[in-house]
Order: sequence, then structure tokens, then C-alpha cells
Amino acid sequence: MKEQISKQSVHLPSGMPFVSRMMRLPKGAEIRKDFSEVCGSIGVKVSRGEMKNLVIYDMTDGTRTSTGLKGEDAYFDGGLFCLRLINFLNALGAKNAYINVIHEGHKKRANYEDIYKGMKKHVSVFAEFAKKNNIRLKFLGDYTSRIEPLKLMLRGRIRKDSTSKMEASYRFDFRNVLGRIEKLTARNTGMTAYFLINYSTKWAEKKGGKFFSKLPDVNAVIRHTKGYINGDMWIFDKFDSHTMVYAQNGSSSINWSDRQLLYLIALSLRSVQLNEGFHLSKKYDGSESETIRRKREQKLELVEKEFSAGSLPKRVIIFGPFGPEIYKF
Repeated sequence: MKEQISKQSVHLPSGMPFVSRMMRLPKGAEIRKDFSEVCGSIGVKVSRGEMKNLVIYDMTDGTRTSTGLKGEDAYFDGGLFCLRLINFLNALGAKNAYINVIHEGHKKRANYEDIYKGMKKHVSVFAEFAKKNNIRLKFLGDYTSRIEPLKLMLRGRIRKDSTSKMEASYRFDFRNVLGRIEKLTARNTGMTAYFLINYSTKWAEKKGGKFFSKLPDVNAVIRHTKGYINGDMWIFDKFDSHTMVYAQNGSSSINWSDRQLLYLIALSLRSVQLNEGFHLSKKYDGSESETIRRKREQKLELVEKEFSAGSLPKRVIIFGPFGPEIYKF
């Protein structure tokens, strides 16, 4: 797999297949071979069962500040980061993943129109990608209210008797688009990608445990750029056995090479493995508690590893029972 970062465009020329006009998506065999090498370099033993059970929740962030892209182009590029991550996870045998897109509070932001326009550009791209790769797309959020920016809707109402582009934008209802994509991909048998759009914990509370009990538990939360989980982006009743993976770098596609994305997935798997058995009902056998106390409290154990990196190296921090592990690649 080539090490260089993808040089995809942020626009969609018509009449060309998605992969050729946007970026090269590596083949499954190539992905699995390189992933095996990456896992070996960081000491991760990977099996088909472990990849099947890996459920990543990628909390995208940093799209406005990680590149020189502006406005909707920056958010479109962020969506391509998610697409590539899903493509790798699907090839490696993962069955489920979550991606945060917008929560209800985002609609109050001054730049929400940019976010919305970038999201609209993703529709045909993700629909084509899901069809080609047998991936099911599901959407979690409150769809009793519109997703369109308020000022677009107000403009449309002011000119509701016209046939202008503004009126057309008012008639366009993004909720219908999401419903059609779910229907189109409902019979796909590959992995399922859940996108949180217009999501909030208040909405999740109303839906209740019966709804969320059907969804897979998260075991690796990737948080880009920030060291906390926003209150409205917690997934109801899915975090009991989660681990934290902090990525210092933003979720921008043009900044991440294929190999760097494989490191991100491998470190997510390592985070799960390190913390296995330490959730809720942990029992300490023999001298295990003494070993942890010595390494964590007395030695202040810290793992730091660096691997050959491209022109834009990445830093990821995970946390085990002895302390943090810092990886640069």
C-alpha cells in the first residue's frame, strides 16, 4: 500500500466512477496484508473474531483547522476521512462502526450552513460507496425537525411563490434523503455504519433503552483533537465497556495516509485488548494488583513508540491499566 497521503479533489466531476475521480481505495487483500504488518509492529495479535467485535465510534473533529480547505470543502474532506476509515474496517472484518456528524446543538453554530452543504455533497458519494462495497448505512437522530439551516428555510418561505433556487432548497428535505439511503442499503450484508445526525442525549433519552438495546456496544472511542466527549454525543447505554483513543490530529482525509489509518485502527484494537476485563466487575488474581500498583503508582509507567512517518506524522494516545501509551507514526 502506498504511503503517500491521498490527493483527492474536494469537488465531484460528473460522468466518472467515484474511486477514479476522488481517490484510490486499496483492495481488501492489500489492506489485510498491510494491517498485519502494522499490528506486528505495535505488538497486537489480531484475529478475525477480534476484528468482528471491534466497534469504533469515531468522533470527528478538527476539519476546519487541520487543512487550508475552507467552508463546505473542509467538511466534505472530513466526510471522505470517514469513508476511508469505514472502507478499511469493512475490509478487515469489522461488523459495526459509529460516526458522529452533527448533534442538535450544531444547528446554532454560525458556520452550520457550511457543515450542511458539505453533508449534502456526501449523499451520492456514500450511496455509491455503500452499494459497491455491500455496506449498510443507518442514521441515528431526531428527525421530527428539519436538518436544513434555519436561514435557508426562512429565505425559502419569503420566496415561497417563486420557482427560484432558494425555493427549491426550501422544498428539499434532507430527512427524506437519509430515509432513502437507509432503504437502498437495508439488504446489504457487509458491515453497518451508524451516522449520528441531528443527535442529542435528550433525544436518546426519549427513545429509551428498548431502542438502543438493538444497537452494538462501543468498545473504542476515537476522539480527534480534544480530550473529552461532548455531553450530547454520548451514545445511550453503549459505553459501559468503552476505551478512549485520543488522536491529536484532526479527521481530515487529505492529511491521513492509508498506512496511518491502519495504525489508528490497530491502536484502537490494542486499546480494547489492554483494557479487556477491567470494566465493571474486575477481579484481581494473585499478585496482579501489586504489579499494577508498582507500575502505575511507583514507576509511573509510560510507553512511547515512534514509527517511520510521512510528511505529516500523527500522534495517538491510548490508556492501559499501567498508564498511557503514546504512538507517533
